[in-house]
Amino acid sequence: MHKNSLAYTLFIFTISIILAGFTISNAIGEDKPGQEIRPPSATGNFYPASASQLRKSVNVLLNNIPERPTEGEIFAAMAPHAAYVYSGEVAAHTFKQLSKVDFDTIVIIGHDSYRNAVAFTCPVDYFQTPLGKVPVDKEMIEKMHAFHRGIKANRSIHSDDHSIEVQLPFIQVLGKNCRIVPILFGNPTPKKCQILADAIIASAGDKRVFVLASSDMSHRLPYESANIIDKSTLEVLKTMDIKRLFKSDLQTALCARGGVGTAILFSKAHEGDHAQVLHYANSGDAPIGSKQSVVGYSSVLFLKTAGND
Repeated sequence: MHKNSLAYTLFIFTISIILAGFTISNAIGEDKPGQEIRPPSATGNFYPASASQLRKSVNVLLNNIPERPTEGEIFAAMAPHAAYVYSGEVAAHTFKQLSKVDFDTIVIIGHDSYRNAVAFTCPVDYFQTPLGKVPVDKEMIEKMHAFHRGIKANRSIHSDDHSIEVQLPFIQVLGKNCRIVPILFGNPTPKKCQILADAIIASAGDKRVFVLASSDMSHRLPYESANIIDKSTLEVLKTMDIKRLFKSDLQTALCARGGVGTAILFSKAHEGDHAQVLHYANSGDAPIGSKQSVVGYSSVLFLKTAGND
């Protein structure tokens, strides 16, 4: 090959590599060096991997939910975290109401890990989905760590968890200009729920903070059995009685009792006095679901009755 041709080829190849790197960098939003980003782990499985398809799916889910009045001021809520084809409609009931709530930071509490701690944070700079990056409130996380040593940073436990991630596209599509505090609970007890609720309140400062418990209900039960057990659990949630929530006969009901208990106590600390159940369904209600073995889902708000001052 002629020297000039070879030089030209190498020049074009180098430019291509630079442009490719520029494209990738901008696609993931790496506009500052040293940013720590928790990449998505549930794409193509729990929700669409394509940004356009994901946005369309979430919009369809939200638009299919009718407007519904709430029974007061909302301080916390509960939403499921399964694949959108199973639980997306139920989750949309929660986020339809969150569209009316203003907050600076949303604390999202996912799975119970049953490890010996109060909770585990993920103090990265951003969580990423196909729709872009969601900033993490690292300042609030640092204050929570200082509040109680049982609240610990643990990035690895968050690396492949989906219970927080699946909530983020709803927040992004709603256009919420907020930060998140991603938390996985430790070994759930009423005492640890109180510690975490107190830590959230103490670390909030002047910020408007909302708590979202990411939890599914009964697991791998026949359709009718799940309906019975889950509706019994929902009656307990309506009372906001955390001691009843942790009774042994409710062990199979919730996969994230720590987050639900914390959401209840956070709401009660703000004079929340009851829960409003917006919707319940299970995977057997989905078009592709089987009724032989199901997982339950619910949308619940924890709020203060209007005019109850």
